[in-house]
Amino acid sequence: SGHALDQLQITIPTRRLDIAISEDLIEEIGRFYGFEKIPSRLPTAVLIPVKRKENLIYQNKVKDILANLGLTEVYNYSFVSEKQLADFQLPVKKIIEMANPVSQEQRYLRPNLMINLVNNVAENKKYFEEVRLFEIGNVFCTPSKNKSREEKRLAGVISFKGGRNPSAGEFYRLKGIIDSLLNKLGISQIWYDDQIEDDSRQEDEAKMYLPLRRAGIKVGQDLIGLVGEINLRALPELGADSKIAGFELNFEKLIKLATEERIYLTPSKYPAVVRDLALLVDPGTKVIEVLNLIHAAGGSLIRDIDLFDIYQGEKIPQGRKNLAFHIIYQSDDHTLTDQEVNQIQDKIIKALEEEDGWEVRK
Repeated sequence: SGHALDQLQITIPTRRLDIAISEDLIEEIGRFYGFEKIPSRLPTAVLIPVKRKENLIYQNKVKDILANLGLTEVYNYSFVSEKQLADFQLPVKKIIEMANPVSQEQRYLRPNLMINLVNNVAENKKYFEEVRLFEIGNVFCTPSKNKSREEKRLAGVISFKGGRNPSAGEFYRLKGIIDSLLNKLGISQIWYDDQIEDDSRQEDEAKMYLPLRRAGIKVGQDLIGLVGEINLRALPELGADSKIAGFELNFEKLIKLATEERIYLTPSKYPAVVRDLALLVDPGTKVIEVLNLIHAAGGSLIRDIDLFDIYQGEKIPQGRKNLAFHIIYQSDDHTLTDQEVNQIQDKIIKALEEEDGWEVRK
């Protein structure tokens, strides 16, 4: 009759098991009437683009970068045992215990990724001399008032049989991996602070690393993670010749830094000049103090400064530490001469030695 509320009541023959929904009936009518008689018409619908998931995009990018740097991704369960916590001197009272654990052995939620990654290394060292692993996953924290929260982290470990370089070789290889990762994500102003922040949770996690071979990873003044040689004294099953270096980063901070707007600087077409500088300082001296002074004395021709060694021990005077830097000089409008670089380097050395107790090693 043409009214909008008119309806058809249709009984489906039992033999037509293929007709189950209204669209099946519409298809039947079209078949009898003739599909060629029905005019073509674009559907009227609002197409909403999928929301861009920055976290997932960067997660895949980070995985690709680390895989290209020779690390293999692993996935671990989110549980750890009381023995694992004790091995790394992590206080059980600060760790979240599950009410109904799948296993009584693994009844705590992991406070970091490093615990299980070290276990992965121990298992793989049975078959491989060199192990390079990384993981991205959630850890579980109790920051205050017993309220738990999840935090996404990125962690990596490398290990070589016997430690090829007795002077913390794995530590500096790993530092190179971190620098490469952050640079590929467009993050600059990376530096390593050997003074661990006065934060109880940070101090707990710092115990997993050897005291003189660990540092906070910073971008500007923002602490984003830790790097160091793992303290294996409580893990004799790994063998006395084993060395493992690891890093752990707050993945959420990493993504925030990677997505911030940056000023694009055209790469210079003139070659860079690299000079090394070694400096003896008191153990309490912060690396950022030295970096700031070098930048202030060197001026605009300093393109970058890379701390490549922190050392205390043999051949270093008692109560002192040695900091070694690569200083990269580059101009945007001319090729630097040796004389020009020497003048700036001498100016930096003079500024450093004016500080009480600092001595540039010749």
